[in-house]
Formats: sequence, structure tokens, C-alpha cells
Amino acid sequence: MKALSQTETIASSLSVLKDEGRLPILELPEKLDDLTALSEHPFVTEKDYNRFVVVGIGGSSLGAQVLVNIRNKDDAPYLHFWDTLDYHVMRPHLSGSKLKETRFLLVSKSGTTPEILAQVLLVIEALNNEGGMRAVSQQCLVICEPGDNPLGYIADKWNIPRLDHDPDVGGRYSAFSLVGALPALIAGIDMNEVRRGAKEVLDDTLTNPESAPRVSAALNHALSDICDVRMNVLMPYSKQLEPFTHWFRQLWAESVGKEGRGSTPLNALGPIDQHSQLQLWLDGPNDKFFTLIINQDDDASPLMDVSLADNIPELDYLKNHRISDVVHAEAHATAKTLADRGKYLRCIYIETLDERTIGALMMHFMLETIFTCHLLGVNPFDQPAVEEGKRLTKMYLKGEG
Repeated sequence: MKALSQTETIASSLSVLKDEGRLPILELPEKLDDLTALSEHPFVTEKDYNRFVVVGIGGSSLGAQVLVNIRNKDDAPYLHFWDTLDYHVMRPHLSGSKLKETRFLLVSKSGTTPEILAQVLLVIEALNNEGGMRAVSQQCLVICEPGDNPLGYIADKWNIPRLDHDPDVGGRYSAFSLVGALPALIAGIDMNEVRRGAKEVLDDTLTNPESAPRVSAALNHALSDICDVRMNVLMPYSKQLEPFTHWFRQLWAESVGKEGRGSTPLNALGPIDQHSQLQLWLDGPNDKFFTLIINQDDDASPLMDVSLADNIPELDYLKNHRISDVVHAEAHATAKTLADRGKYLRCIYIETLDERTIGALMMHFMLETIFTCHLLGVNPFDQPAVEEGKRLTKMYLKGEG
């Protein structure tokens, strides 16, 4: 396949950029020293607060949500993500006992994101009214680019500790950086294992012409170029991977959607969306590429006791099965039905959903996206069209629109 052969040149270029230190997102998987420092940060080690709110949006929030959502520890601190400007979501954290028990991680790569600055002002006002500058300084931490920017100015004015966001790591690619790592460490996630999984995929991709991300990128390009496929559907059969679908949606859309090119990402969740979108997928236009992620691990649910319903014959198929057996059966049934209808489909099977697996999955889709962008002839790391909306937002708020 022509597109697959072209990935060799792309891999060589990425390897050079990595070795020369010009593409930090490819260096992060093999770093450890920064994780040691982060794991010793007071936001992680101090136990005076059992609630955390991450104030971020898009890339400043989604990667961390993916990592935090795979935790299985009941005693981990509570983390909430303000990836919305809905005041009804924010208000409960800004008064009373919740405010006193909460630390706020304030994240904006540029330090100029309007949504984050608006939320930061609410947080500071609430904390200042409750306990003055000491409360603001003690309960907040800022992550933004070094240098002068509004969020950095606020941090310095209110004596809020500040960590530097690498200017060369884009928000949607920042999950393995401190933006994703700090909330993950608070939640008890082993970031060394996350990066280990990412490194294994990265090393294979840069050296193996038939690695999964390179083959997937070539497939995406061919389906778009030859088969007029315009939609990219990601559907994991795991509730824990729901944030992953939102992370992927931003990653793919902001990276490939340029110069009139790219496919539209559609995030879904199995088996829920079998009852909403599957009819269209099976009987509608054949313009979609489907990816099902199927977790083959068994859960710890009890075996279903159909005697509770008097052993009626209609429930025989559930007898002595776990909930995970039902999910597995539905995933395989959906895959077969899509394939039998001639739909464009791939299935990714995972043995267990842990830190190493999520690191591997995230790196796979980052690399698949980057390689696809290069095959399309677009820059995977910029987002020029989005900046106009940000500019107009500020104008309207100034009354200049």
C-alpha cells in the first residue's frame, strides 16, 4: 500500500525530531525524573485536603480525566473536573465545607484561555472571602507557560505556587506531561507504568514498518482517499474508557481538520449506543470507519441467579453468567453485525484496563493521528481556525462585536 510505504519517511523524520529534542511529546515516555519531582509535590503528598478540582478545559483537562478514570482505589481522593462554564456545576465547590476541603489545580497552557481565567477569578474570590490570601495560596496551584501571561500574573499576585507548562507540548498531546500526570498521581495512578506502556508503542512505531499506528494511519488515509469515508467512530465497551472517547475526539478533530481535509470523529460507548446509533450505522450510508475497543477482562460481579425470576425459560441465556459476559457477547455481536453488513471496521482487544494499557492506547492514537496528518499534508500540532473564535469571544465581552 502506497500510504503505508510513505510512513517510513514520516517515522524517520519523527525519530530525528525526537533525538534532537524538538518534539517533547515523544521524549516524555522515557522520562522519570520529572515524575519523581511531581510525586513529591505538596499537592500530592499533603493529606490535609481530600477533595480536588481541576480547572481546565480541552487538552488541559481531558487527558487527566482519561488517566484518573481507570483508578480502582476506593480510598483515593475525590477529583472533579470543571470542563464546563455551567455555574450550577461550579457553585457547590465554592462555599461551605466543600470549599474549605478543596484544593484547586488551575491549568491553562497559554495562560490566556478565557474560560479558565473566568473560573480562576471565581475560585480566588471564594477562597479570599473565606480565608484571605493564605487560603488562596495554600489551596491553589497554577500550571501555565513560563513568562508573562494573565494566569501567571494572577498566580504571582496571590502568591499561588506555579508549575511551568512546556510551551512545545500542545494541550491535546499533553496527557503524559505534568498536566495529566499531577492529577493522576493525586488519584493514585502509577505514571511510570503509563509511560512504560506509551514507550513500548512509541519504540515499535518508530522502528517497525507494520506497527499498529502506522498501519492504522495508512488505513485512515486510504479509506478517506478511495472509499470517501468521512466519519471516524470510536466505541469502547467499557464505561471507564468514556473519557478516552472525548479525549480522542479533540485530538483527532483539532489535528486532522484543516484545509478542507479530515474526517469527523464520533465518540460512542458500548453497549449503550447499540440502542441509539447502531440502526443508522448498520442501515445508513457506508461512510464511517468503526473502531471497537473490547476489554476481555472478567469483572468481579456475581453469577446471575435466574432462580430469582423463577427460572423462566426466557432468562436461560443469562444463567451462571457475569455482567462482563453480557458485555463481551454484545461487543462481539456488534462487531460481527457491522462486518456482515460490509462496514469498515477494526477491533482493538485489551486483556485488562490498567496504567500500562491506557498509556499504550493513548500513545497509539497520538501516533495514528500524527501519521495520518502527515499523509494528509496537514500540520498535526496547530489549530489556526480555533484562534479566531477566541479573538471574537474577547471582542464580544468588551462590547466590540
